[in-house]
Amino acid sequence: MQQYFQSRPIAAGAVAGLAAALLVAGVALWRGPAVETGPEPFAEPDSVAAASDRGGSVWGAGYFPNVPLITHDGQRVRFFDDLIEDKVVLINFIYTSCPDTCPMETARLLEVARILGDRLGDDVFFYSITVDPAFDTREVLADFAANWGIPEGWKFITGEPDDLVRVRKKLGVDIDDVESLRLSQHPISLVMGNQATGRWMKRSPFENSYVLADQVGRWLHNWKLPNAEERDYADAPEIRQISTGEDLFRTRCAACHTIGRGDVRELAERRIGPDLYNVGELRDREWLERWLAEPDKMLAEKDPLALALYARYDEIPMPNLRLTDSEVGKLLGYMDQESRRITALRGGEDPGGHHHHAGHGEQASGAEHAAHAGQTPDAAHEAHREQPAGRSTAAVPTGG
Repeated sequence: MQQYFQSRPIAAGAVAGLAAALLVAGVALWRGPAVETGPEPFAEPDSVAAASDRGGSVWGAGYFPNVPLITHDGQRVRFFDDLIEDKVVLINFIYTSCPDTCPMETARLLEVARILGDRLGDDVFFYSITVDPAFDTREVLADFAANWGIPEGWKFITGEPDDLVRVRKKLGVDIDDVESLRLSQHPISLVMGNQATGRWMKRSPFENSYVLADQVGRWLHNWKLPNAEERDYADAPEIRQISTGEDLFRTRCAACHTIGRGDVRELAERRIGPDLYNVGELRDREWLERWLAEPDKMLAEKDPLALALYARYDEIPMPNLRLTDSEVGKLLGYMDQESRRITALRGGEDPGGHHHHAGHGEQASGAEHAAHAGQTPDAAHEAHREQPAGRSTAAVPTGG
């Protein structure tokens, strides 16, 4: 599982040091630079400790830039001294105006943070570093963090453009000039590491949140923490094959939405978008297909339902996940299938006993009626604004 790299010259144009290791190793763990002969087959504990020490020293102050940065809560910090030295960290790169995967990344990391609980800010630290410092000022990042309910131990960070580039390059996220690229093309990998041991890894934000929590909370701590409970392989559930639609829901939607658990609006309950039970029956199929394919365009066009849902869910937009027509169809197919399964389990009743058209036994909002009645976007939006904060709109994908 751990990989040792033998010393070799680095080809011209290659990313040096840790950045090269990140790009080559992908999701594999590594422990710093190579020893000349590789590890012994059965290394003694002191040999393992010595290797860890070498990793931490090589990937230390002499490698990482100690540039000045500023956090969303106004702290002026140094990247190495204050943020990563002797810490286990998870770092991702976002921009707050992102219409694509950044909101989903943030939602996924909220899940991971909730799983880690009090450990976040104690022995695990999260950093979201902007790739658009011209727009993402400290104030903008502070508003973003407040809107998402970001917990302690997770900092959103900006700084001088050149300093941010140096940090990205050393972490293997090699964007020479953000200005020359479309921001939507920025890399979406998460970088996790234990600076003291020199172990670093890249992961996808589409990964299961429990897997990410286990990797940053146990793997990178050398499995020093005991298991929370005793488990027996005899009790392990059967592994089943999942459909493409279910895989898409798990990786793209589940950080923000449920199917059949009720419309939860509180970030503390993990969800930032409506429940999707029977959404295929509640909405026109053509509207749903387009909403999943290009929600950003529908918001720009002031679609009445899109505006109403955007307002209700704290102005956190549904991201454009760049789904193909085939993926949209499979995703909606899974939502329909799962809704039917839940209905059958509940004896044909809607989960929670709420009315299909609104949720929680309530009438549809003014914005919903306006959408069906063909009111103008502004009229629909105003009707929605009059709705009490605790009320629920119907299940339509948004906010994640």
